[in-house]
Amino acid sequence: MNKMVRFFSATVVMFFIGMSMTSCDPADTYKAELTEIDSCLKRIDTLEALFDGIDFDTLQIMVDHVNSNEATIKDIYEPDTLDPRFGRYVTESKMIRKTLTNLSSKQLNYGDELNAVKHQFMDLEEDITNGILTDEQIKEYLTVEKEALKKVDLTVMGFYDTQKLEKERYYYAVPEVDSYIEKIKTSIEEK
Repeated sequence: MNKMVRFFSATVVMFFIGMSMTSCDPADTYKAELTEIDSCLKRIDTLEALFDGIDFDTLQIMVDHVNSNEATIKDIYEPDTLDPRFGRYVTESKMIRKTLTNLSSKQLNYGDELNAVKHQFMDLEEDITNGILTDEQIKEYLTVEKEALKKVDLTVMGFYDTQKLEKERYYYAVPEVDSYIEKIKTSIEEK
């Protein structure tokens, strides 16, 4: 009987120790927060894929082409013969140059911002699963990181949408400007 009581007591103690260990697992305790972090990391992956799909070299070539056209126009165009259609296309072209400024710094900065936010979430996830943070710290850090992600999301998506629009503008306006420049050059050569 004494052995049975000891066995039963040991079993009860082991059961409670096992229960306390599983109920104290930070991954279980903060499951909702970790799920939220996972969702944020997936959004960052989506943003990185979109960002990596932006061809900054092509955008720079577009801007350089517009700059070259503007320089040529200054050299050969006589304003007293303004063709309204040509003027509209030149204005459209200038918008490309004005909108797509500082491309190399944008590429570097936006990439760094995405990387930094991603690593902050990964570090937060690791700290939570290792039980390093208090409830208040988890709440505070998660709020801060979600706000940082929101800003990066707006910045990257804003630029992504802008560069798409500017590519459309480029393929619409710049060939027309090129054509007018060629006509002007031809008329000058004929004189």
